[in-house]
Amino acid sequence: MNKLSTNILTAMLLLTGSVDAQAASNVCKEIGGMALADAIDETHLVAALSGELGGGARARITAQKETATGLALDVEHYFINNKGGLLRTRDKAALTAIPGKDKTYMLEMTYDVIEASGTYAGYKGRFESYGLINLAAGKVVLRYKGEICK
Repeated sequence: MNKLSTNILTAMLLLTGSVDAQAASNVCKEIGGMALADAIDETHLVAALSGELGGGARARITAQKETATGLALDVEHYFINNKGGLLRTRDKAALTAIPGKDKTYMLEMTYDVIEASGTYAGYKGRFESYGLINLAAGKVVLRYKGEICK
């Protein structure tokens, strides 16, 4: 093998080793559970959570618009678990009206982690939830699931 071929092979092996080391350093955490939320007012909610995010959450609706099927919301959340972890997210929610159920919607939400500390320090990613929201009663029940990594 000539010197150029040896150098290329060596570089490829080093690159492969660093990619493997980086992949091995990714630590991912499955998250999932349930939430029961109550509205404080028209833009703020608090929730009790079970599962990985077991603890509480505070949500603030930052924007709302009507859609052909219901509503679209921009939301910010602070999730605090009972192990000293905090996740702050910026979220998109789609509320689809349920025919015959006044002010009751199917809720689908995507959460993007923008800040993490405590037991979640260094974690990033996205997770989802789905459930029901009754705007008249100010009640939400949902299931969340996903994976965050660092």
